[in-house]
Amino acid sequence: MKPKHDVELQKKICQDFGADIGSELCQEVGSFMEECPECKVFYDTMQRSVKLYRVIEDECQMPDEVSDRLFKVLNLDNLKKDG
Repeated sequence: MKPKHDVELQKKICQDFGADIGSELCQEVGSFMEECPECKVFYDTMQRSVKLYRVIEDECQMPDEVSDRLFKVLNLDNLKKDG
């Protein structure tokens, strides 16, 4: 029997996108999650990484090289704010 995806996680992702759970986008998210159960692990890990980054950013100045590596690993280097 195929494991069901996490509906609460689907709702959270949809809220993050600003979409209603019944929207086409959220239905696509649900379908994708059915086909990719390891995506929950990836999403949770990324979410924890972002939380840690925000805590560190508030507490101290992170060296540019560490920040650059984090954005590169998360494949977000094109979103990094300059300065």
